[in-house]
Amino acid sequence: MSPKTVLGKVGLILSAFRDNDFSLSLTELTARTGVAKATVHRLCQELVACELLEREGSHYRLGLQLYEIGLRAPRQRTLREAARPVIENLAQSLDNAVTLSVPNASELLCIENVGGHRNRARATPGGRHLQLHSTAAGKLTLAMLPEQYPLPAGVPPTRRHRAPRTLTAAQLPGELARIREQGYATEVEEHRPGYLAVAVPVRGTVQPYAGALSVVAPTAGSDIARTIARILVALTTASHTITSRLTVFEAYRAPV
Repeated sequence: MSPKTVLGKVGLILSAFRDNDFSLSLTELTARTGVAKATVHRLCQELVACELLEREGSHYRLGLQLYEIGLRAPRQRTLREAARPVIENLAQSLDNAVTLSVPNASELLCIENVGGHRNRARATPGGRHLQLHSTAAGKLTLAMLPEQYPLPAGVPPTRRHRAPRTLTAAQLPGELARIREQGYATEVEEHRPGYLAVAVPVRGTVQPYAGALSVVAPTAGSDIARTIARILVALTTASHTITSRLTVFEAYRAPV
């Protein structure tokens, strides 16, 4: 059911844009929001005037003003500032892509992706949502926040079979139990053939689970067990360092 308030309808319009959408037509926005076409058109004009949307011919795309506002979000900004130098050092030492992702409502949002151009291409770009059931960071989040991401109601309806080794809905609960017990998550060619990933939690004083720190590496020509063990050691050290830095940052920015 379409929301009755203007603000609710604006929220539907802005959230209608998905990860792979560069722009959307008025017809597409109307179909995705369920709001009357005339109302969508009027609100889009106002959003363009506010620079929250940009118009390109008959299509609309998200505006840079939204990006600027998003960068000011305190939870993301504080965590990124605390983690950035640690992640850069980790990416350089491992020569692999390193990502930092945070829970965002019922999804997982990648807020940082560090590594060389070749390495970054292996991981989800910053600002994109991660698949919960097929990525190491996603499975870690499902395991650590079972109330926010309940099964089976939360994942199977939207899950996609990414690769031949992607876990089935029946396999996922057992995998999440193992992750909770061991405190970290791994995936080997579950999300993308030829690659593996390891993820560990980042903790803060405000949130026991602030996000997932993960590394993506190729499987070709490597001893997978040894590669995972080596990455896990480096990730755990980096996570502890980020957690310590985050504690200081949160204390410094806490309201008096």
